[in-house]
Amino acid sequence: DAGDAWVTDPRVKVASDTAEEKGRRIGTVTPDSFRDARAVGELFREGVPVIMNLTAMEAADAKRVVDFAAGLVFGLRGSIDRVSNRVFLLSPADTEIISGEPTGHRTDGFFNQS
Repeated sequence: DAGDAWVTDPRVKVASDTAEEKGRRIGTVTPDSFRDARAVGELFREGVPVIMNLTAMEAADAKRVVDFAAGLVFGLRGSIDRVSNRVFLLSPADTEIISGEPTGHRTDGFFNQS
């Protein structure tokens, strides 16, 4: 697809290349090996939050990428959160994470399937 030609690596996707304003882009990276960690670093240094999916990697390489990402977020004062098994969210320093955790049982019947 010619519209996706700006993506140089098929493992790297940015949600929108037109949403250039800060805070309007999020990157997803699914590395095959440790050498792909550079794509994570380049996006994060630009202030783009990154979802890092390590499910396709060997355990030893995945650990190296997590260690790299931990150093990256420490150096740039960001944060790293585990979303699920081997999936992590790297958030720049100026990004607020809003938890979708329930704040108790809803009583209005919304999604009440009991």
